[in-house]
Amino acid sequence: MRLSHRSTVALGLVLLVAAGGLAAQDAPASKPAPPPAKSKAQPAPGGKTAKAKEKDKTRPQDKDKAKPKSDPSGETRVLTKAEAEARRRSPFLLPPGASPGDPQPGYEVDDARDEPPWRQAAFFGIRARGRFFIYVVDQSGSMIDDDRLTRATIELRRSVFALQSPQQFEVIFYNDETTTMPGGPIPRPADQHNKDLLTAWLRLIDPDGETSPRRAIKQALALRPDAVFLLSDGEFPDGTVEAVAGANTRNIPIHCIDLAGGLAGDHLQRIAHDSGGRYASRPGNLQGGGVPAR
Repeated sequence: MRLSHRSTVALGLVLLVAAGGLAAQDAPASKPAPPPAKSKAQPAPGGKTAKAKEKDKTRPQDKDKAKPKSDPSGETRVLTKAEAEARRRSPFLLPPGASPGDPQPGYEVDDARDEPPWRQAAFFGIRARGRFFIYVVDQSGSMIDDDRLTRATIELRRSVFALQSPQQFEVIFYNDETTTMPGGPIPRPADQHNKDLLTAWLRLIDPDGETSPRRAIKQALALRPDAVFLLSDGEFPDGTVEAVAGANTRNIPIHCIDLAGGLAGDHLQRIAHDSGGRYASRPGNLQGGGVPAR
């Protein structure tokens, strides 16, 4: 059968459309595009991530628990006077049978710690201001008891060797008489020569005789020191306290150390009080009894 030209064109279009449909059915289905990957959160310049912000929500009280307690300034805190007093009364520095809470008569607080080293001296825990100090030390027979003379000379060397130029010192021992360092009594520079001279001279001092400090104290006051340290373990003859007060016309402080713990009477306490000095009770021995020398 012969087709017309128009019928031939129409038949071609139909075949074309049919072929396109078959091609579409045979083509594999295209896979859907994967969703965009999640990018890691990047903190803005100068900012924080969400997790970091979450950590910052820690309660202030939790932070306080984590860090040790300290002074608000971040510096070492200076002890108050009450705290220093509590530390000073360590059980290791108390007489036998005493406790830290007990009152300790004669245990004085240092009053010259704010001074430079060359403006102070300390003897058996009593600290005094000045540049010239005289040590008046008992060498009577009773000083052999409980190693008293040995304790006195040990503390005397410690005190004198701590002195610095331009400080001066002198040492006077007494019993019935007075014994001064060679060439004394005079103010001596606190140099190595005089410190070595003191060490050699102390080997010659022995306990002997009675206890009469009147002449030794008058010799000391005549040199016009900044302070006198008076050490004893015995009761003084009647009239000693009044004689010392009469001789101390310049009101030089006389700091008194009692190695008998007050058993020999109140003469040392009265001399210290009348002169504006301080009194300290220092009983003990070299075997660890009582309050050790500092």
